[in-house]
Amino acid sequence: MRYDLRHCGVLYVRLIPQVLRASHLNILLRHPFEFFYKFLMKSMLQRFLFLLMFTFLLPVAVAALTVEDESGNTVEIPDRVQRILPLTPSLAEILFALGLDERIVGVTDFATYPPAARKKPRVGTFMKPSLEKVLALEPDLVIAGSERQDEKTYAALKHFAIPVYRIRPVDLNTIYRSISNLGEITGTLTKAQQVILEMKKKAAKVERRVAGLPRQRVFYQVGIDPIVSANSQTFAADLIRRAGGILVTADNKVRYPLYSIERVIIDAPEVIIISSMSPNTNYRRFRQSWQRWNSIPAVRQGRIHVIDSDMVDRPSPRIVDGLARLADFIHPEVR
Repeated sequence: MRYDLRHCGVLYVRLIPQVLRASHLNILLRHPFEFFYKFLMKSMLQRFLFLLMFTFLLPVAVAALTVEDESGNTVEIPDRVQRILPLTPSLAEILFALGLDERIVGVTDFATYPPAARKKPRVGTFMKPSLEKVLALEPDLVIAGSERQDEKTYAALKHFAIPVYRIRPVDLNTIYRSISNLGEITGTLTKAQQVILEMKKKAAKVERRVAGLPRQRVFYQVGIDPIVSANSQTFAADLIRRAGGILVTADNKVRYPLYSIERVIIDAPEVIIISSMSPNTNYRRFRQSWQRWNSIPAVRQGRIHVIDSDMVDRPSPRIVDGLARLADFIHPEVR
């Protein structure tokens, strides 16, 4: 059971008697000196008892921080979070960037950055972590970040009274917000503000570099077979806009729509950027396969590029480095 300092105050109030009763008034009128002596002694005793009680309760008076996470749920965060479990690779990157290395008890599969993340225990994939492995690590705070993660896992964690804080970034600005929120609930807000400031400097540098240049039409590919792209409600759309491009699939109603070669020909992108989400794919060969479609401006001009998906699809501090790389592809004339 948790206590906060308000409990101590309630107990103190309950110890204060109603001193000015009728019987007390009699004593006050007949023996005023005796009354004030007894009242003073009694008051001092109560204060002593309160201080004594406060001293003993202080070690267990862990004031929980009650917050609303980014999905709108109320979460009670322990006062001193010591065992944190991030349930996505990007969350692990953020927590390491905040200097929380020693408090990270585990990570999900594919959490490979920074290198220290490789040494942490694994709890399975971010979409479906192993509840058994999660519980074995005894986290006092779990941080989640993907709407695609297993709801059964959350329900189980709630059953075991393990608080889960969710983040929901959708673009660069909300990534800043998420980093700030994580800094606040982990007691590293100052460090979080430093990380955000550095990210903003890098992003501003890129945007200044491409300011005033004609925007290039970009096709962004996240799936190989079948071809999958992205719409305006993705990190890719925000990054491509900041890098001086126009995402040709931005208006699609589906967040990650399937796309045909015929549709790409119609959209006539000037740049094709392929996100390397599939580690076992031979991207060099796939890039060469685009050469069959010479009517596409990007193909005709040899502007087909592959980018590390970890740097553009993960909402972590490294995403601004991915932004700079996208700008290199879209506007090579101002590298």
